[in-house]
Amino acid sequence: MINITNLVVGGGTVSLSIKGHDYVKSDREFTDISRPLIFWQITYRCNLKCIHCYINAIQGLSRDELTTEEVFRVVDDAHELRTPLLIISGGEPLIREDITEVMRRANDYGIKISLSTNGTLITRDWALRLRELNTQYVGISIDSSIPEVHDKIRGVSGAWELAVRGIKNVMEVGIPVGIRTTITKLNIERATEVVEFAHRLGVSRVAFYHLVPSGRGRGIVNLLPSPDQLLRFLIRLIEIARNYPDVEVLTVDNPADGVVASLMTSNDENEFMKKLRLVSRMGACSAGRKVMSIYPNGDVYPCQFFNDKPMGNARRERLTEIWLRPGVNTELVIRLREGNYGDSPCMRCPYLRYCGGCRVRAEVLNNNVWSMDPLCTMNSLLRLWKLGEINLKPWQVKVMRDFEDVLKTGD
Repeated sequence: MINITNLVVGGGTVSLSIKGHDYVKSDREFTDISRPLIFWQITYRCNLKCIHCYINAIQGLSRDELTTEEVFRVVDDAHELRTPLLIISGGEPLIREDITEVMRRANDYGIKISLSTNGTLITRDWALRLRELNTQYVGISIDSSIPEVHDKIRGVSGAWELAVRGIKNVMEVGIPVGIRTTITKLNIERATEVVEFAHRLGVSRVAFYHLVPSGRGRGIVNLLPSPDQLLRFLIRLIEIARNYPDVEVLTVDNPADGVVASLMTSNDENEFMKKLRLVSRMGACSAGRKVMSIYPNGDVYPCQFFNDKPMGNARRERLTEIWLRPGVNTELVIRLREGNYGDSPCMRCPYLRYCGGCRVRAEVLNNNVWSMDPLCTMNSLLRLWKLGEINLKPWQVKVMRDFEDVLKTGD
C-alpha cells in the first residue's frame, strides 16, 4: 500500500488513526512477521456480481464456510497471534448471519476491526451497529464517480446509489470511511475523478487497487491496463493528491508505484532515499511476511490474491502454527519472507527491498511466480523517458540509467 499523499505533501489523514495513537515510531511496529495483519474473507456470499472478484463470490446459498464455533476459534487464534488489525471482508461480510457476534468477540479481545464492504447493505441501523461494535474503519467500493460505470463493473444496476448511501450513513455515525477503487481499462481514464468525488462527499481516503488476476479476475486479463497507462495514471494521481491534500490517496497491489512516486516527488537524491525508506515500511509486497489471508472455508494464504497457494487450514490447525510453520507451500513462504526471487531481474533491481512486485501477476501473466511484475511502473518510466514523453532532472536521469544497466546485466 503506497501512501501517495504522504510522499507528495507529507503526513496522512486516516492511516495513523487506524493504527492508533500508540503508533509513533515506525510502520514496522504496527505489523511484522511476528504479528501479521489478517485479511479475513469471512463468506463466499455476496449480493453483487463484480467482474474482478478474487474470491469468486456467489449469490444465494453458501459453499463450505466455517461454522460460528469455528470462526470464534479463528478470532481466538488471531488474539493469540497478536494481530494488530483484523480486516473483515468477503464476499459481502454483512450477509453472514453471525457477523455481529464475530466482531463483538474480536472487540472483546481488543483486536482492532476494519470492514471491507460493497456498502450497499449499510442502512442507518447497520451504521449504528458498526459504531457500537467499535469498528475502526469502513472501506467501501466505488469504482467510478459515474454510476453507470460502477454498476457495470459491480454487475448490478443501482449498486452505485446504494454504496454512496452506505458511505453517508457510516460518515453520519462518526466512523472513518474510505473509498476503494479497482483500476481497469473500463475506468482508468477518469479514475482520478474519484478523489474529487470523495472531496465533495467529505470522505478522507481513496485507495486505488491495481487489478490482480485472481478468481474471476483471471477471466478479464484483457481489462488490465498497460504498464504505460498505469504510469500515466500514477503521474496524474500525484498531481491530484497535491490539489486535494484533505483526501489521503493511496495505490495498492503495485509496489513499484512507491519507487516511482518517491522519484517523481523528490527534489534530489537524498530526499528520494528518505522517501524510499518510508516506502519500505508501508509499500513493499507484504504477502506471507506481514499479512495473511483467511478464506471462508478456513484456507490460509500468503495474501488474498495468492489463493492457489494455501499455507494450511484454520479449521484443522491453529493460526499461529500455520503462520510460523506452514505445512504446505513452505518454500514459497520462505522465499517471500527472504525476498529470494532467484534469477529474476527483480533480484538485480536496487529497489527490490522497497518493492517486490506482485508475485500473483507475475505467475499468471509470465508463468513464473518469481519473474518481473509485468505491470512494473519503474520499467514503464524508463521506457517513456527514453521515448521523450517524460522529462527528468539530471539526478533522476542517473537513477534511470543505473536501473537500465541493472536490467541489461541479465541479457
